[in-house]
Amino acid sequence: MSRVYQFCALGMPDRHKWRLSRWTSALAAALGTLLWLGSTGTGTRAEMRLAAERAVRMAELRGTFAYYDEWRTMSARMAVASGDPQWVARFDEAGPKLAAAIAEAVALATPAVGSTLAKTVEEANGDLTTMERAAFRMLAEGDRNSAQALLDGPEFTYLQAVYASGIEAFGQDLETLAMARAKTLNDRAWMETAGLGLSALFLVAAVFALRGRARLRTALAATEAVARTDALTGLPNRRGLYEQLRTAVARADRIGGTVALLLCDLDRFKGVNDAHGHPAGDHLLQLVAARLRNVEGAGSTIARLGGDEFALIVPLDAADPSSLGSESVAQLARRIIGMLGQPFALPDGPVAQIGVSIGIALARAEDGDADALVRRADVALYRAKADGRSRYHFFDPSLDAPIQARALLEGELRQAVAHDLLLPHFQPLVDMTTGRLIGFEMLARWPHPIRGTIPPVEFVPIAEDAGLIGAMTEGLLRRACRAATAWPSSIVIACNLSPIQLRDRGLPATVQSILTETGLPAHRLELEITESALVGDIDLARDLLGKLKALGVRLALDDFGTGYSSLRHLQLLPIDKLKIDASFVRAMGSDTESRKIVAAVIGLSHSLGLLTVAEGVEDAGTAALLRDLGCDVGQGWLYGRPTSEDAVGALLFEAARS
Repeated sequence: MSRVYQFCALGMPDRHKWRLSRWTSALAAALGTLLWLGSTGTGTRAEMRLAAERAVRMAELRGTFAYYDEWRTMSARMAVASGDPQWVARFDEAGPKLAAAIAEAVALATPAVGSTLAKTVEEANGDLTTMERAAFRMLAEGDRNSAQALLDGPEFTYLQAVYASGIEAFGQDLETLAMARAKTLNDRAWMETAGLGLSALFLVAAVFALRGRARLRTALAATEAVARTDALTGLPNRRGLYEQLRTAVARADRIGGTVALLLCDLDRFKGVNDAHGHPAGDHLLQLVAARLRNVEGAGSTIARLGGDEFALIVPLDAADPSSLGSESVAQLARRIIGMLGQPFALPDGPVAQIGVSIGIALARAEDGDADALVRRADVALYRAKADGRSRYHFFDPSLDAPIQARALLEGELRQAVAHDLLLPHFQPLVDMTTGRLIGFEMLARWPHPIRGTIPPVEFVPIAEDAGLIGAMTEGLLRRACRAATAWPSSIVIACNLSPIQLRDRGLPATVQSILTETGLPAHRLELEITESALVGDIDLARDLLGKLKALGVRLALDDFGTGYSSLRHLQLLPIDKLKIDASFVRAMGSDTESRKIVAAVIGLSHSLGLLTVAEGVEDAGTAALLRDLGCDVGQGWLYGRPTSEDAVGALLFEAARS
């Protein structure tokens, strides 16, 4: 600037040189300020670009969470439901990718939210993965019910909620961070533009801000779409369904209308997967989704909840009284059943024939929220499937009472098993030739504090469905073996096994542990299996029974003649006894066909070198018929009802005296 001053001052009068000096200094200051603001503006634009890129990446991560979490959860549930190891492999593939995305999100989020992600999402994800792998181990051991119960249990549900809350916090942090950062940088760009007075720079800064915001909005919209969409069918997923259902219920509340929710569960879908593989099953689900779209009316929503479950939300017109009833919805349900009952052409030629069961719930303003509507539709679906395939059923309050009662009983049974409150009772086993007491069968009893003693026919099915049967039987077997150690060495103890337990590879080790702990000799323990236990994996059943037999335990086939056993089962399996079902024994006196069946079973048993036990011996005449036919052991009210452990001592004392 000094050279500029010297050049301009040449020949200038002295009186004007001081003014030139002032203007030169001002110009220098202005240029310096301009250069500084320009460099700062460049930094601001770069910072805006980085902030936008960071926000976009955070939005992409949010979509990544939804995608891999859905992938992982579906793989775990399909693995347990189908037993196909391919689903476990898909689960293993999704896990590391989800963990990496969570770690990146922790680094990108603000410190407070990053800490929340680390404490909630990372920990919950780890715990969920641990539980899912535990379910895989149960599945590998043949205990599919326990694996399913673990994934449906309250602890797993709680961890999913914790995980979801952390992801929600991350999403809120994303929006807050992106908007606040964009506003701050945009304000700085405005100030710099005003300071420079250059409209071109303003336009450039505005373009950067608008492009950044547009990218952010696009990324957020894409993320939300991924989080609410089923990747296989393109339909809304469970999350999308719930959001749209809440909107529909709220609208119905405002206008006085109603909403129908139809839950659809495909029939015979597992058979397609088993016969043609999971790719064919996936293709079938896409075909089902395409057909369901054909019934989607104005304002309706089709969604896939997961697996082979779909849902349909149908808002009904409040202005049309006829549409508020169930008839129009029933017509829709019948249309869906007919449409999905038509054959489906699968890739490479095969044709799949499936069906669908539908549960329907109608909601009005007084009916409650969306969650309650889903639960009622699920209750109706349960009833529809119980009635048979390809049926629909509307929710009725009378349906809910037994389900709620069963749920209450299941919770109480869970507590009873956990605290070892179930009691073994013992029914005498008698040698029919000599009349001598030779053992007892252990029968479970549940002393309920309100309902009194509950028989096993009521709580054993609940224990099997809830995954409690293993722990329940183990506790009862331990108590029965401990009690038997106080009896004479000639007295045996017989205990029933559930069919589910014959798929548990750890069963022989459990029995051995109980025998070692209680000190009961193995030959004094008899384990009874029902014929239904032989349906399914006969090779696994043979392996488990062989290992139990190797321990020295005796084995009996219970309720013979009422289930699915065959002569080949008797040849393959190391059975020691056949137990004739009580229904045949009780009818012997009046029904010649039943008497022939009993005689045939006894003859077959003896020809194979097996003993026979007749259940349901209630009178002396039946006992005499059985003796004449050569039956070995009798059990029934004639010889004694099931009794407590304390009362067994008196029976043994009387037997010793006689």
